Amino acid sequence: MDKMCGNESIIFDGDLRPGGWFQLTSSSKYQPNFSCSIKFRAAQPTQRFVVTVEKMNTVDCPKDLLLIYDSSTLLNQDIKQQCGTLASFSFTTTTSQVTFTFTSGSGTKSSGFQVAIALHFPAVHTCPQNLGFFLCGNKNCISKQLECDSHNHCGDGTDEYSCSDDTQSIKEFADFCRPQNDILEKELSEVEREYHDHTPIL
Repeated sequence: MDKMCGNESIIFDGDLRPGGWFQLTSSSKYQPNFSCSIKFRAAQPTQRFVVTVEKMNTVDCPKDLLLIYDSSTLLNQDIKQQCGTLASFSFTTTTSQVTFTFTSGSGTKSSGFQVAIALHFPAVHTCPQNLGFFLCGNKNCISKQLECDSHNHCGDGTDEYSCSDDTQSIKEFADFCRPQNDILEKELSEVEREYHDHTPIL
């Protein structure tokens, strides 16, 4: 996230970039007096986002704050979801745009947070698996490409329930070996390359 601050919206679509994950910092700890905001936008107005904060470790609470906006509406209104060491929590947006803003004070720093983000397709009735979708236990409909990638894209974790170690290892190996000049690298700017969408090779 710290390498993407101030950029234009990162656009997700259902084929090339249906979801991904990011961390607050590319180093072990974030910097003091740090401020960053990044915005994700769906390619279609009917698409929504599933946002899951998988890890959070911001010890200088409430000076170090993560704010998540569904368009202009603050999603994580509870201070316990803005800082501290809370366990995983999730939101599904009501609009096609989500913004993450993080600010830190001058005190002790820690690892920050890790977020999984996925497109949700509420307009796709029945969420058919044979068309490349995955129906989550909470009825979110995400891309099947995000199943078994070691990240909670459903929000309830059901995209990771029926996964073998071999399946996850193959997907992780495919991400590691993906050529640097593939189509995502062509689309992303030099700054955005810190963001890994972990889309498997088909």
